[in-house]
Amino acid sequence: MKSRYIQFLVFVLSFAVCAFAQTTKYNYQFKGAFPDTGFKGPSGAHGVAVDPEGKVWLTLFTSTTKDSIAVGGGINKVVHGVYVFNPNGTAAAFSPIKMVTVGAVTDTFLTGSNRGIAKDKKGNIVLTRATGAHYRVNYKTGVGMNRVIPQATSPVMPAFDDLNEMFTANVVNSAGPIRIFDENFSFLGNVIDTSRGFSRTIGVSADGNDVYWTSYTQPGVIRYHSDNGSLGPYNVLDTIMFGMTVESITWHPVTKYLWVSTGNGFAPSAYDSLYTKKKWGNFMFYGFKPPITKMSTPVDSFQWSSTLSPDSLFKVDPRPRGLAFSPTGDTVYVAQFNASGVEGFQRFIGKAVTSVKQVDGMVASKFELSQNYPNPFNPSTQINFSVQSRSDLSLKVFDVLGKEVAQVANGTFEAGVYNVNFDASNLSAGIYFYTLKTSNGFSQTKKMLLIK
Repeated sequence: MKSRYIQFLVFVLSFAVCAFAQTTKYNYQFKGAFPDTGFKGPSGAHGVAVDPEGKVWLTLFTSTTKDSIAVGGGINKVVHGVYVFNPNGTAAAFSPIKMVTVGAVTDTFLTGSNRGIAKDKKGNIVLTRATGAHYRVNYKTGVGMNRVIPQATSPVMPAFDDLNEMFTANVVNSAGPIRIFDENFSFLGNVIDTSRGFSRTIGVSADGNDVYWTSYTQPGVIRYHSDNGSLGPYNVLDTIMFGMTVESITWHPVTKYLWVSTGNGFAPSAYDSLYTKKKWGNFMFYGFKPPITKMSTPVDSFQWSSTLSPDSLFKVDPRPRGLAFSPTGDTVYVAQFNASGVEGFQRFIGKAVTSVKQVDGMVASKFELSQNYPNPFNPSTQINFSVQSRSDLSLKVFDVLGKEVAQVANGTFEAGVYNVNFDASNLSAGIYFYTLKTSNGFSQTKKMLLIK
């Protein structure tokens, strides 16, 4: 009896360790310029966001001759348009946006170069101007909602916590504080009074407890922490991703991994000389799985696509200054600043593959697919399967119409018992079926229920 209890305890502990260690990779692959190779500006691009409907919001850094509006008296004024595209590359009905009305004032605010785009927690889009202002527009209509000038210098792309509080700061080294505003753009307080290094963007955790301050002139990302979220006080916790020169940062909508860009001709990435000793690449995008510490290494990555040689690419220098995921997380759009002869935006598409861990100490006597637990579940559940002998196998999830919605496991597996976490955050509530198939002809299907 005692030995059976010990065996059960070992299984439970192994199960917990396995669940903690699992990761999901999308292995993003280049799918071309977006919306096409001709969409580029004199100094590249400077921001991309994807709204809840999948529409892609783009800004070039400077204006083009087609971005003009009539201001009367036969005079045209060149402005900096905001372009909105459907996922298939066609323009949204209200694109381009060349002016915004906030309250009773119509503002031809699109003067002064762009400083990026961010999506708030309700899906609305915040446009950042070199003149110092943030403008929120309705993602369904493109109509202005509210406006704030955090401080009278060039602002960074902001970030939002789950309370829709906005965190923002300055581009320029030591020019001002990192500030917090509520959902209505009312000032709440400072994270810190003086920021460090030159930056282009900022990150914040969902609970507002952790603020990630990026820099392209100082190595690594500074993590400020508060146990009370935006109520503060915030203190420096550590420096993570040491050696990276980061110009873009955002959260993956499904995995909740923190993604950053790093490395270019102006500010090449170095190797992490202090902690992980890893050599970072250039023109790269890396995904980190929380909790993120100074010892963390990426679990996923991809690189700006180019046919140029490394030396030529450094001369052209497309600096990665925009990063946004589709609502389902399988598509990612990236922007480059500086390179005038290169497309402003690229699109990459991937498919989620979750790592599978073998349960130590468990022997498989047959091929078997176990019932997921918990069931019903929301939004994730554990699936165990047994492999009697070395075999190629796949574990896939299907909806009630038989359409494949996820590939949970795929590859060659040695004999043993395996555990995998299935995250259905991007799926609708309902009945789903999961099927295990092996190269020796074994096939088994079970049903599970997702509730939301």
